[in-house]
Amino acid sequence: MSRTLVRRAEPIPAPRMDAAGKTAVGLLVLLGLGALAGGIALSVRPDGSVMHMPVSLLAGSPFPDYLVPGLILGGLFGVGSFAVAAMGIGCRRVAPFLAFALGCGQMIWIVVELAVIRSVSVLHPLFFGVGLAIALVSACWGWATFRGWRAAR
Repeated sequence: MSRTLVRRAEPIPAPRMDAAGKTAVGLLVLLGLGALAGGIALSVRPDGSVMHMPVSLLAGSPFPDYLVPGLILGGLFGVGSFAVAAMGIGCRRVAPFLAFALGCGQMIWIVVELAVIRSVSVLHPLFFGVGLAIALVSACWGWATFRGWRAAR
C-alpha cells in the first residue's frame, strides 16, 4: 500500500495591526470622513450650492445634477472606508486588499472627476494623495497575508 504525503499548508496569517495597519486604518478613516461629508453635501443639495459647485460643471457627463455622484462618494468611499477600517481593526484577512482597492478607486475617482468638471481645488491633490497613500501602505500591510495565500494554493 503506497502512502501519498499530503503537504499541509501553513495557515494564512491575518494582517497585524502594526505601523502599516494602523496607518492604513487612520487613512481610511480620514478618507471616510471627507467622502461622507462631501457625499452628504452633494446629496442634500444636488444643485451643488453647499459646495459652491454649479451644475454646469457636469455638462457632458451622464449626470444632470450631483445626487448620484454624491451617493457614490458618500456610500462607496465614505461608508465603504469606515467598513474596511473596521475590518482592519478586527484583523480580517480581506481588509488590506479592500483597502488597496479603495485607495486605487479613490485615485481613479479623482482623475475622472477632474476630467469631467475641468476645475481643480485643493481637495483634489489632497485626496488623490490619500488614495495613493492607502494603496501603498495597504500593500505593505497585506503582504504577509498575500504570501500566505499564495503558499496555500
